[in-house]
Amino acid sequence: MAKILYAHPRKRGYKFHLYTDLDFWDTRKVLKDLLDVISVRRNFGKDPDGDIFPTQIVSEEITNAQKKIVEYRLRKAIPAPPRHVVVRSILFSGCFEFNPYDYYPSHWSRKLVEHFTWHRLPKEQAILCAPYHTVRLVWKGDKLVIEKIHREKKHDPVIRTLSDAKKDRIIPLGF
Repeated sequence: MAKILYAHPRKRGYKFHLYTDLDFWDTRKVLKDLLDVISVRRNFGKDPDGDIFPTQIVSEEITNAQKKIVEYRLRKAIPAPPRHVVVRSILFSGCFEFNPYDYYPSHWSRKLVEHFTWHRLPKEQAILCAPYHTVRLVWKGDKLVIEKIHREKKHDPVIRTLSDAKKDRIIPLGF
């Protein structure tokens, strides 16, 4: 389901070079066993736009069988709005509004769309979730809005186990 845009080998200088609308971290997760052959990079450029195609995959020594595996996995992956676009929009305007069916399958229910979107958000980022504020998902017509809200009281988690510590670790803002 993810879109793939091929770059001409002469123009970019790699034997295999493509762009995808799948987020950088999702692409790394989907192609984790091929990272010794390929390189997953962020696309900061404007040709194509990095907000639409945030990830590029390049390789010099990839076989045809590995190319087919990469393309197959990317076509099966379901994209979500790029994390950097969501964070930037929330930082500057306080919310991010998008049509979920531009990304997700049209037969998905609203509940499934909310669940999938919620788990794709970078909630470990201080811009989205901190002790005094968090985000919530709200439907406005056919659009899903991710908006920043203030918590009623300070969220101060109690850490009892290693998994609790991993859940509430502090991550730097750059991602």
